[in-house]
Amino acid sequence: MLSPQRGLEASAGQDDTGPRDLARFQAEHHLRGGACHASAVAYAAGSMSEYQYYEFQAVDRPLTSKEQAELRALSTRAEISATRFTNVYHYGDFKGAPHQMMERYFDAHIYTANWGTRVFMLRLPRKRFDPRLAAPYLTNDQGISLQTTRTHVILTFAVEEEPGEWDETEAPELAELLPLRADLLAGDPRCLYLGWLRAVAAGVLDDEEVEPPVPPGMKPPSGALDSLARFLDIDPALLQVATAASPHAAARLSPSRDVLAAWVKALPSQEKDALLLRLVEGQDPHLGAELLQRFREGQAPAPRAATSPRTVGGLREAARALHEAQVKRVKELQAREKARHERELALAHEKALQALAAREAAAWNEVEAHFATRKPRGYDAGIQLLDDLGEVARRQGRMAEFSARVRILRELNARRPALLARLEEALRGVLGA
Repeated sequence: MLSPQRGLEASAGQDDTGPRDLARFQAEHHLRGGACHASAVAYAAGSMSEYQYYEFQAVDRPLTSKEQAELRALSTRAEISATRFTNVYHYGDFKGAPHQMMERYFDAHIYTANWGTRVFMLRLPRKRFDPRLAAPYLTNDQGISLQTTRTHVILTFAVEEEPGEWDETEAPELAELLPLRADLLAGDPRCLYLGWLRAVAAGVLDDEEVEPPVPPGMKPPSGALDSLARFLDIDPALLQVATAASPHAAARLSPSRDVLAAWVKALPSQEKDALLLRLVEGQDPHLGAELLQRFREGQAPAPRAATSPRTVGGLREAARALHEAQVKRVKELQAREKARHERELALAHEKALQALAAREAAAWNEVEAHFATRKPRGYDAGIQLLDDLGEVARRQGRMAEFSARVRILRELNARRPALLARLEEALRGVLGA
């Protein structure tokens, strides 16, 4: 792989337009070939309209003026500040290398494209994040992968969908996902499990593969975890089945202020002085995460119930069964609602017929007035009223009288063939002819 500097130099001076290169895009985002659909090839060839959104954010330190100038050489259209780089493409492609930009400048990155590709990347300092925490959850293809540099660990969450299955207007923004970085630095692996679950949803794992540990506090996912689950497009049924095995969030994961205060009070005075000095110097942006991780490591983990290990195939089957049960419940609710609505309509119709019977003479005059308008809307209203009068006559055993009145109407409108045709069609069932 090119060094960050050489990669940036190779990209500098190129504009943001031109044909898209799928192989280069994969390499820059560290995506495997199996994660690319034929639809992405069509976009790379320029045969389909596109939407691409790039956003990078610096968290641990602001960018220098020199670094901002280096980034400007990659794109003349991007919005660049000391902490952010954003750009939207509707044609062409970004000439920079996102992974190299993460290595050199940024701590978080999000990419979405309307052909189904989504990428979320986090850069973590190696002295604060142990890659072994992520090891059980890595999938390399769709899902979650990890690369290391001399000073950092870079986690990549990747998704490939079919075109049309993703609405960029509903995509979580980077700000919604950024709290996950602090969680990881504090030793919280919950987002890593969601990355693994994405690989289950994508079908890239064998059915026999055993599920990694399910972290506590995941049912249901909330906040940034919920945003990540939506970004990764994890099926709600699969998410519900998978997180059902998550133990209740222990105090070590979400400690109260009083618990943290007691823990801080118990620290040796000399150590607290050293921590305060580090805080005042302002050279360690991860001091809070470091202390929270130390607190969690010092607490007894929540006891886990003895359960049989679950497999990928078992999770998929359980999710399928849950989805079918949910669909069945929805259909049952819809059927009950439809039956209730039909009962209400029948009751309202019955009341309307009773009221019509009480004003039958006036109703016949209304029928004649509707027909006299010689307009389709008037014909429709008159025929509907006539149909109801026929039902009233049938219930009262006065169909002969009704037929006689209809004959008079036919004679009065003998020169209106369109109306007569509609009358014959509407009254065929009432008069049996």
